[in-house]
Amino acid sequence: MKLSVCHYSFHRRWEEEKWTLERLCQEVKSLGVNSVDFHARLVSRLGTPDDIVQEIKTTISKTGIDLSGFSLSTNFNIENSQEYQNMIKDTIVWMQVAAKIGAPVSRVFGGGLRNRLNIDEKTKRDIFQRVIDALGVLSKEAEKLGLILALENHGGLPCTGEEQVEMIEKVGSKYLMATVDIGNYLQCGQEAVDGVRIASKYCAYVHAKDFKKKLDSSMPWGWNVSPCIVGEGDVDVTGCLSVLKKAGYDGYIALEYEGLEDERIGVPKSLEYVKSVMDRI
Repeated sequence: MKLSVCHYSFHRRWEEEKWTLERLCQEVKSLGVNSVDFHARLVSRLGTPDDIVQEIKTTISKTGIDLSGFSLSTNFNIENSQEYQNMIKDTIVWMQVAAKIGAPVSRVFGGGLRNRLNIDEKTKRDIFQRVIDALGVLSKEAEKLGLILALENHGGLPCTGEEQVEMIEKVGSKYLMATVDIGNYLQCGQEAVDGVRIASKYCAYVHAKDFKKKLDSSMPWGWNVSPCIVGEGDVDVTGCLSVLKKAGYDGYIALEYEGLEDERIGVPKSLEYVKSVMDRI
């Protein structure tokens, strides 16, 4: 397995300090890592899709950094038909960017489902089908582009390992795999190792993060979560990466730091912990 850093790990500094892609890559390399995952929403301020392709290619050539992935933030839980189609079209544009820059994998979300605990089963199934239909369209485009889409357990659609597997298997394309975010399973009451074990057979990419559980009697599983430095929370990082290694995964482990502590502190400390885990499993 190889270590990478997600662009999003520096999203606050990226915006506040108006970083360039080269500045981002220099920061990543200064931390002893030679791979990065660019984020479509964050790079969108750099110009048109064609501008962004050229900027990324130039930066990669100049810095010698490797590209572990290209992350999209998508949401297909949209009732309005025109807006739903527009989201699919916009996603295809960014998929084309991912293919042109040579991204080995492109992370996608299914969508948001904030009220998942308060909707009936039929409504939930209808919403899931809406996402599955969109992923079906996109997987056909991914095949044309030779691009692997990796569906993350984010936002509720899907959230558990079982939901990831269900969506991937219903689409039934080898161009739709999973981004296993080892932290996000906790957000829907699933222990990280359990979610990882279930989704590992479709794993094409991994995001490493951590959350602290906070007691919350309003949740069926008894907790809510707060993001933190990796290694300081309740995600069994060693257990998760061990499961992935046993399953034969040998791709990138990309740090996605979301903690509240300053990125100047949180990112290096998180990387140090992830490296230590990778060294001993």
